[in-house]
Amino acid sequence: MTNTDAFSTLPNVKFVSGESSSSVILAANGPADAHLEPLFAEYSLEGSGYDLGSIVHALVLTEDAVLLKRFRFDCEAGMFCAYGSDLEALYAVATGLERLLADTELVRSMLAVAQERDLFD
Repeated sequence: MTNTDAFSTLPNVKFVSGESSSSVILAANGPADAHLEPLFAEYSLEGSGYDLGSIVHALVLTEDAVLLKRFRFDCEAGMFCAYGSDLEALYAVATGLERLLADTELVRSMLAVAQERDLFD
C-alpha cells in the first residue's frame, strides 16, 4: 500500500495532495529533463509537458496498460501532470517518469512507441 511519504523519496517529481484527488507534477524544460531536449528534437518536439505526458503514456501502455484507467493526465506546455485519487497508480506514474528522466535509451524507446501509437498532442 502506497502512502504519501513514498513520494518524498522521488528526486524530481513533486506530489501535491488534494481533498478529492492528488497530482504528480514536473516542470517541463527544467533542470530534471533538460538533458532530454536533443532526444525530443529528433522527433521535432520541444520537450513540453505534453511531450513528457506522451512518453509516460507510452511507458504505461507498454508496461501496464490497465493502469491508465486509474489516473488521468492534465499536462500543459510547461508542466507534466497526472492526477487521481489512487495513490498507488500515481506512485507508479511518478516512478515511471523518474525512470524516464534517468534513462535516455528508455526515452528514445518510448518516443518511438508514442510516435507509432500517435500519442503526441
